[in-house]
Amino acid sequence: MMVTMADQEQPDRDNPPAGPPAIRPPGQPPAVPMPDDEQWRQFQEFQRFQEFQRGQADGTLPPPPSGPRRRPLWLRVLLAKWFRRLIYLLVVLLALSWAYQHYLGNPDEDLPASQTGGGKTTRTVLFATSAKEAVRAFYDNVAQEVLPDACTRFETKEVEDQFARHFNAPDCETAVKRLHAEVGRANDYAEPRFPLSMDLTPRTDGTVVISSCEMEVYDGPRLGRFIVKVIPGSRGDQWTIARHDDEPTPCPAKAVQPTG
Repeated sequence: MMVTMADQEQPDRDNPPAGPPAIRPPGQPPAVPMPDDEQWRQFQEFQRFQEFQRGQADGTLPPPPSGPRRRPLWLRVLLAKWFRRLIYLLVVLLALSWAYQHYLGNPDEDLPASQTGGGKTTRTVLFATSAKEAVRAFYDNVAQEVLPDACTRFETKEVEDQFARHFNAPDCETAVKRLHAEVGRANDYAEPRFPLSMDLTPRTDGTVVISSCEMEVYDGPRLGRFIVKVIPGSRGDQWTIARHDDEPTPCPAKAVQPTG
């Protein structure tokens, strides 16, 4: 089919020629394509590399990135499971120990020295090892109000009652508390002196008589007359108070003797 010149020169109405490019408004920066994650990572690595090179040139290197801060040792121990289990175990053991002592207790803890000492003093020194120190220790217990130690220095409950009765008290512990209230300087009262003239020789039955009226007692009441003896079978001959007698108050006047 023949195409006329007029047909060739007729413009394409369906595809009009493209116009000139759009002009960007003045003052508007050109659009920058956003980098993807990989490009951003590479850019950061490049920046770190440049900083490292600058640090080498200046002689100072940038500090390495700090890791996560660790908890202090004491906090790690407190938060550890084994530590909490150990605390639970200790609490349970303490509770069991308290329950045992509270409900069962020691059947001998309130018994006098004559009943408990025979089995215990054979291996352990629990009481004074001389007649003089047995009485001095009792004065010290009264000075410091040490209970029940003061009353367990008596051989039997009957001797405790003797002592309490001589001081108008219902029991030994009450007597000790009342006598303690009369003490001035406890340290002076706890160290009575025994004159050299005192006879501390054991009698034929093995007992020794010690009178508070013959002693030098400071800043507190005198405690009467003691008869002491060795606890049978005790290690190192430990002494207990086997009898207590009342003495007049005040004591009869006597001449001052050298002390030791």
